[in-house]
Amino acid sequence: MIKNKKGAELSLNVIIISIIVIVVLVVVIAVFLKGINVFQLGTEAATPDRISSFTNSCSSNCQLAQNFDTRVSKEASAYCRDTIKLDTNNDGIADVKAHCNSPDINVECPSIQCKTPPEEPLV
Repeated sequence: MIKNKKGAELSLNVIIISIIVIVVLVVVIAVFLKGINVFQLGTEAATPDRISSFTNSCSSNCQLAQNFDTRVSKEASAYCRDTIKLDTNNDGIADVKAHCNSPDINVECPSIQCKTPPEEPLV
């Protein structure tokens, strides 16, 4: 064994503590930059611009789905699958996932019968 080590050596404890400190520092910086809402990801309701964009997407998806040959492919289309989170009680937090056939989105697509409900509650 070498008795006279000249190189610096870091113990495993120092490395682990350094990693923990870096993670805590990143979380603290995120809280200061984004506010406390950084921990509420996924609960934000859609803005009017996003709803308008989603409505346009639904219209396009409806046109595409009408070109499908089978009922199964129409039911599996993006018109029936795509969702957007909406705040229906105006508390600032999304409470339902709305599909294109939701009354809140109001994009009617004749000849397309979706199996999914128009709105699903967020849990």
